[in-house]
Amino acid sequence: MKVWFAIIATFWGMISYVLAQPPSPRLLTLDDLQTLRDLGAPQISPEGNWVAYTVSTVDVKADESNSDIWMVNWEGTRAVQLTFSKESEHSPRWSPDGQWLAFLSSREVEEETDQIWLMHRAGGEAEKITDLKGGVSDFVWSPDSKRLALIANDVDPEAAASKDKSEKKTAKPIVIDRYQFKKDEEGYLTKLRAHLYVLDLAARKAELLTPGDFDEALPAWSPDNSTIVFVSKRGVDPDRHDNYDLYLIEARAGASARQLTTFEGPDCHPDWSSRPAWSPDGKFIAYSQGGSPKLIYYATYQLAVIPAAGGAPKLLLPSLDRNMTQPQWSAEGAAIYFLLEEDRTTLLAKVAANGGAIERVMNARAE
Repeated sequence: MKVWFAIIATFWGMISYVLAQPPSPRLLTLDDLQTLRDLGAPQISPEGNWVAYTVSTVDVKADESNSDIWMVNWEGTRAVQLTFSKESEHSPRWSPDGQWLAFLSSREVEEETDQIWLMHRAGGEAEKITDLKGGVSDFVWSPDSKRLALIANDVDPEAAASKDKSEKKTAKPIVIDRYQFKKDEEGYLTKLRAHLYVLDLAARKAELLTPGDFDEALPAWSPDNSTIVFVSKRGVDPDRHDNYDLYLIEARAGASARQLTTFEGPDCHPDWSSRPAWSPDGKFIAYSQGGSPKLIYYATYQLAVIPAAGGAPKLLLPSLDRNMTQPQWSAEGAAIYFLLEEDRTTLLAKVAANGGAIERVMNARAE
């Protein structure tokens, strides 16, 4: 619960501090816009004393944006900038043992793709620990802080073949051979996929877990470090449906994935960025289940729990017609916290792990 309060309280505290300063009243100008700072991606350190976050700025003259990673103590009295490069750093993640901070950045990367960087909490230079040419889009720490589960993209063979950046070449024609050939924010789709890897930190070696003509997303480790749950859309032609499901796989090369959910609609649709969550004892997984395909975009996302060993999922609040995302188990596993969409805002709520009445933990309006 402290995690959720930190996400809200820390950023409202920073905003309140800025608003509390008494500048002389004047009209807003265009030059003022480039002084604005966007804060995002808050991450609580394991012991709860610090919050890592990103600060994004804009350089109007250079027509470029940049984000750096900062951290602030829980009391809000000390803020420390951790990265200073001209390239952006984002997605900070604390190691569970609290010793390391990992993040994504394309700095010093010839292919200009995001890689994972590792920085010791005590300070010093960050180290690039992946070299996956297609780039890394997501990662999560194992509970023992020894490995990372990550999502990395296939390498574009045409981009890999063109090493000379100064040489201008005519782009090859786009060949469309997929049912879904284009996607918002991505453009034309190809045969390139996003796969699940496991990175051993001691060996600095990443191993592919899920080869094949499918995309994987939103990995999450089991409490005992042995298994990873992830989201994938499979079948004969995944482009023709929206049936995302949860899969389980042992965290070792050569392991086979096991389908966990079989609902006809989407389970943990990646567009919602709502990662599945293991119960503290590793016996259950909480996630967001979509509605019937016939309802398309009008369906609400329900909070569901399913046994990790397999079986039927249980909707915890089946009569509540609101979207429920971002589940997190309480420390003892008796309740599940989640984000609730209601009346054009997002609230923090919780429900007993076996279902029951909803409790709105925070009723303050916040988008």
